[in-house]
Amino acid sequence: MDKKTQQNLVILALCFAVGIFVYYKLLIAPLDTKYSKALDNLQAAQSRLADMKHRAMELPKLQNEMKLLESEVTELENRLPKDKEIPGLLRTLTKIGKRFELKITSISPMTIINASNYNEVPFQISAQGTYHNMANFFAEIGQEPRILSVKDVNYSVFAPSKENANTVSVTFTLVAYTFKG
Repeated sequence: MDKKTQQNLVILALCFAVGIFVYYKLLIAPLDTKYSKALDNLQAAQSRLADMKHRAMELPKLQNEMKLLESEVTELENRLPKDKEIPGLLRTLTKIGKRFELKITSISPMTIINASNYNEVPFQISAQGTYHNMANFFAEIGQEPRILSVKDVNYSVFAPSKENANTVSVTFTLVAYTFKG
């Protein structure tokens, strides 16, 4: 082979190498980069899809849990209302008093006591009836859905007569609790 043929072969080989390099740099490398990005995006999307499917499977459980919590909140709001609800409280006391044949002679509101998470709404109450009916009255108050307590109970006995042989007069403090919220 002569020198000119060798030079032509070297130039041809260089042109071929430069062509392959340019082909790789301009066509293959950008496609490879796009492919890598697309693969990363696909994996991220698949991961999000798996997470969303997992969350979707938990949705009924969370909804049931939420319904349970809502019913608990409703029950707690009945036991510890936000408002004083004095008319309802008075109706309850009157109804229980009638059931146990008590005569409620006076109900006087007292100063509200503020605590950290709740308020105490006290009432000074005077009533008349038999000792056992009074005890049943207090027990019934303790069984009410709303949180109520009886404090400072003072009994005084009437002189026995034909109409009221076993009658006692009672003064006590009834405390109704309200939620601060």
